[in-house]
Amino acid sequence: MPSVSIIIVSYNVRYYIEQCLNSVLRSVPDAQIFVVDNDSSDGSVEYLRKRFPNIEIIANDFNAGFGCANNMALAKSTGKYILFLNPDTVVAERTIPGCIEYMEAHPETGAVGVRMQYGNGQFALESRRSLPTPSVSFWHMTGLGRLFKRSRLFARYHLTYMDSSKECPIEVVSGAYMFVRKEALDKTGGFDESFFMYGEDIDLSFRILQQGYKNCYLPLPILHYKGESTNKTSYGYAKVFYDAMIIFFNKHYHRYSRLFALLVRMVVGFKKIGTYVGQNILARGRMLKEYTENCIFVGPTDSFTRVEQILSGSAMLRRPLFVNGKVSVSETLGEALPDDIKAVIFDTSVFKYDDILDWMYKRALEGKRYTMGLYSSQTGKLITQFETL
Repeated sequence: MPSVSIIIVSYNVRYYIEQCLNSVLRSVPDAQIFVVDNDSSDGSVEYLRKRFPNIEIIANDFNAGFGCANNMALAKSTGKYILFLNPDTVVAERTIPGCIEYMEAHPETGAVGVRMQYGNGQFALESRRSLPTPSVSFWHMTGLGRLFKRSRLFARYHLTYMDSSKECPIEVVSGAYMFVRKEALDKTGGFDESFFMYGEDIDLSFRILQQGYKNCYLPLPILHYKGESTNKTSYGYAKVFYDAMIIFFNKHYHRYSRLFALLVRMVVGFKKIGTYVGQNILARGRMLKEYTENCIFVGPTDSFTRVEQILSGSAMLRRPLFVNGKVSVSETLGEALPDDIKAVIFDTSVFKYDDILDWMYKRALEGKRYTMGLYSSQTGKLITQFETL
C-alpha cells in the first residue's frame, strides 16, 4: 500500500485526539503520523508522548493557528498522500485505505473528502461544498439554500441536491478530513497562513483545482464531533470564522467593484453578529432539546460494572440498559430501539468503527437520532459529543 502521512493539529483535546489516534492506527497501522500541538494547557503533549511513542509530536509554545501548524508537519512529511485530520474525529477502518485505493485509480484527482457524520449519526453538510463564489454565497447566506435543498441553483453551497451515498465531484474538501496527493501539494504549496483558522481548506481546495486536478467526495465514513477545541459561544469564534470569508474574497475575487466588495463586507458583518447572538441565545434551547436520559450500553459483560461506574458521573446519560455485544451491531441491536432509549454506547473493543458509524448513519436517515457514546476498555474513557467521562 502506498505510504500516507497523517497530520493532526491539537489544542486542549487530549482525550479526543487519543481516541482519534487509536482509530487511525486501526485503519493504517504503518502510517507516518504527526501531531502538532498549539500550546495546549491540558497536558496533551506529555499525555500523548507516553501513550504513542512512535508518533512524532511537534510541541509549539504558542498557538500558531491551523494552517501554519499543518505546514510545520507537511514540511517533514514523506508520504505519497497527505491526510489533514481534525483531532475531534474517529476514522472508520475502511476509510483511509478506501481513499488510497481511489487516488491510485484516479491520478487526475488532487484531493478527496469523505462522508462526515455528527455524534447523532446525522450527515454533516460540510462533507461536500462548492466554492463560495459571490452567487453561491449569496443564496447560502439568504437561507434559500436551506429552504430549497433540492435546487441546483440555490443549494450549490452544500450540494444538498446530490445523494450523500454516492461519490461525486466537489470543489471544496473540508479541512476536518482532507486527503491530498502530495504531488498536488508540491505544486500548490501548503495552507495559506494568512488564514488563522477557517477558510484555509477552501483556499487550498481552490488552488488544487487551479492546478488542473479534480476534487472528489467519497461516501466513506468518519465521525466528526465538530469543534470540540473551539468555544463557539465567543465573539472571537464568529469573528475569525467570518473574517476568513473576507480574506478569501479579497484574495480570489478582488476584480469585483469596490461597491460590491463593500456589500460583501456588510453582509458578512451582519452574519458575524447574527452567529454570535444565535450561539449564545439559542444554544441553551438546543442543548435542552438534545438532553439525553436513558441509554443502552452494547459490549462484553465484563465491561458492565466499569461502564456503570463511569455513567454515575454523567450529567446527561442515566438509567443504562446493558446488552451483551456480538460481532455485528445490527445483529445485536436490530434496526430499532425502545422509544425511551435516547443514547447508545458502544464498546470499541468489540465493534469495528465501520459497523458503529454505518448503523448510526442508517438510523439517522430513518429519522432516529441517538446520542452516540464510545467506550474504550484500553483507555478507560467514555466519550460523547457532550462529555468525556
